[in-house]
Amino acid sequence: MSSKLYLTCAVAFAFLAEGAAAQDTPALGTEVSEAEFANFYTTIFPDGEGLPAGGGTVQEGKVVYEEQCSVCHGENGEGDMSKYIPILASNGKPDHGFLWSTGYSWPYATSIFDYVRVAMPPFNPKELSDDETYAVTAYILHLNGFLPEDGSVTQDTLPQVKMPSQDYFGSLWEKEESQR
Repeated sequence: MSSKLYLTCAVAFAFLAEGAAAQDTPALGTEVSEAEFANFYTTIFPDGEGLPAGGGTVQEGKVVYEEQCSVCHGENGEGDMSKYIPILASNGKPDHGFLWSTGYSWPYATSIFDYVRVAMPPFNPKELSDDETYAVTAYILHLNGFLPEDGSVTQDTLPQVKMPSQDYFGSLWEKEESQR
C-alpha cells in the first residue's frame, strides 16, 4: 500500500471518530435500584454469608414442594435416576454414591437453598420467593430426617444444620477459613 492510501485512511477514520463523538450516545440499559439488585444472584457460602433475610417451615415447604417439585422429584423426593432426576431423600444412607440423595451427598444445607433458589423449578428458575425457598429447603431437610415435622429454617439457623456428608467431603473453603 502506498503512503497516500495510509494517510487517506487515517484522515477518514479521524473524521468518522470526531463525528461519532459529537453525536449523543444511545441511551442503553436501565438504572437498577438497590431493591432490584438484591434480587440478582449472589454467592451463598456454607457459613450463611449471602443468605437473604427470611425463613420457612417444613409444613409451608411441603405445600410448595407438592405444587412445584413433586412432578419431577416424586411425592417423597425419590427422584428417578433413569431420567436423571436427582433423589432428594432416601431412607438412610445408600451403599452406592450414585444413589445418594441430596441429603446425603450435599455437604451444606446452604448449598441446597442456593441451588433451589437459582435453578428451580427448571421450567421457571428463580420463581420461588426467598421464604418459599427456605420452606422447600426445610422440607427437603425434613424428608432426609434432619429436621422434625414442626421444624423450620431461617437465615440464622440454616447454616447450623449439620449435613452427614460434611464428615467425608473436604472443603477448601473451610480449610482457608480455618487458617485465617
